[in-house]
Amino acid sequence: MLLMLKPELFDQVGESQYRFCASPDCRVVYFSRARGFTTGDLRTRVGLKEKDGPVPLCYCFGFHEQDVREEIEAQGHTTIPQRISALIKERLCACEERNPSGGCCLGEVTKAVKRLIKETR
Repeated sequence: MLLMLKPELFDQVGESQYRFCASPDCRVVYFSRARGFTTGDLRTRVGLKEKDGPVPLCYCFGFHEQDVREEIEAQGHTTIPQRISALIKERLCACEERNPSGGCCLGEVTKAVKRLIKETR
């Protein structure tokens, strides 16, 4: 979590255990019983909480929603999930450090691909 927060907020973290809020309609990203941090408190954008571009999808390899959309429009499909999978297999990802959720982005990328394919049809 500290890697995501703006440095001026480090002293506000305290000893609490923080959880990630995955709700797209909530601006809170990290919360504990004592404190919450919102999208404005972070150094990076949280893709699942963003409506306006660029919407990040993959924090390790720099893919955005627009990259997927452009591939689908140009080719009728996208290879971005397969490219991410190949890079993960090569152990080139750093999801725990780079993704605000601390988890792998592939599930969110796959959801976004399905949604964007429907939007372009």
